[in-house]
Amino acid sequence: MNPLKSIALNISIPLLISLAFALMAYNEAKIPKAVFNLVPYLFYAISTLILWVSWHFNRNRFIFLIIPLLLIHVGFEYLSAKKATDLFLYASMLYPLHLLLFLSLRERGLFSIWGILKIAFFLIEIGVVSYFIIYPESNLIALLKIKLFTISFYPLQDLSVAIAVFVLFIIAILVMYNKYLLYNSSFFIIVVTFYMGFYFLKTPYANELSQLAIGIIIFILLIRESYRLAFYDELTSLPGRRALVEDMAKLGMKYSLAMIDIDHFKKFNDTYGHDTGDEVLKMVASKLAGIGGGGKAYRYGGEEFVLLFPSKDADESYTHTDILRNTIAKSPFSVRNKKSSKTIYINISSGVVQRNSKDRDPFAVMKRADNALYKAKKAGRNQVVKA
Repeated sequence: MNPLKSIALNISIPLLISLAFALMAYNEAKIPKAVFNLVPYLFYAISTLILWVSWHFNRNRFIFLIIPLLLIHVGFEYLSAKKATDLFLYASMLYPLHLLLFLSLRERGLFSIWGILKIAFFLIEIGVVSYFIIYPESNLIALLKIKLFTISFYPLQDLSVAIAVFVLFIIAILVMYNKYLLYNSSFFIIVVTFYMGFYFLKTPYANELSQLAIGIIIFILLIRESYRLAFYDELTSLPGRRALVEDMAKLGMKYSLAMIDIDHFKKFNDTYGHDTGDEVLKMVASKLAGIGGGGKAYRYGGEEFVLLFPSKDADESYTHTDILRNTIAKSPFSVRNKKSSKTIYINISSGVVQRNSKDRDPFAVMKRADNALYKAKKAGRNQVVKA
């Protein structure tokens, strides 16, 4: 299960955006009308920005999120009342399912075979909805308006509410247990915001504000995702070397760090395969992420990691690093293949140093830590050496 602190942190950003626009709708009478007249233009602007950045960074999932919202917005603006009502019915059921589908699909190139299949599905989806709006089918509309609950959720139909509950339940499970917390938490708030806009459709500007809020949430998610790709290691979810360089530039005069290497990792890879090696890296990374003493773990590259301890001396860092080494050494790791399963134990070696007046920069400190790590390996591995 994901830590509650991480869930709260990731969900708070989109939630605050949604609440800010909800307060605007609630206090509509106190806000100059000129502000609300800008909302459609701001929505088009943020949508254009999302399309451009998504295309530029090859994050096509966001393209498939914003275009349907644009089409819904344009449909409500320019279709006749009857056709707009039908669009409301179809969108209230299909868009949340559409979000759930594209949340579950992996990010691939737009013009790969999977990307082309996404485009084809998307065009079929638009085509079917457009057909039933242009050529209404009374039997289909009657079926979609089936009564499921004793209370009314007007203007939402009961089936729309049932779909909302289903989609939100699935995404809530993903928020709690899936590692892609950044996406799942944002999508959860997007679905809630979408339905709130539809439910309060008759409240002046409520739906327009909800769509703008969704656009801003998607754009911020896109920026946060770009940051994650740049600064975090995809395999272990730890900050990567670029994040380490950024954080080292912010250090004060007193700090210590530890260089860590997994013992005999190349031999392990050759024996059990790279897939199992990746699992070892993830297991070790998960332990390192829980380092105490105010330390922070980074994946430096390959099987090497760095622990950074701002404002800590070498003795404190040594204590926490050695506790971590002992924890990893006592953690069983199961290696499975088609025929059998065996339990092994993983060891790490580490070199710990503290910055001194002779160090020109943090990289000089890291070099000394690397030398201490070499001594730990030469002394027999599975130990921490303090320089």
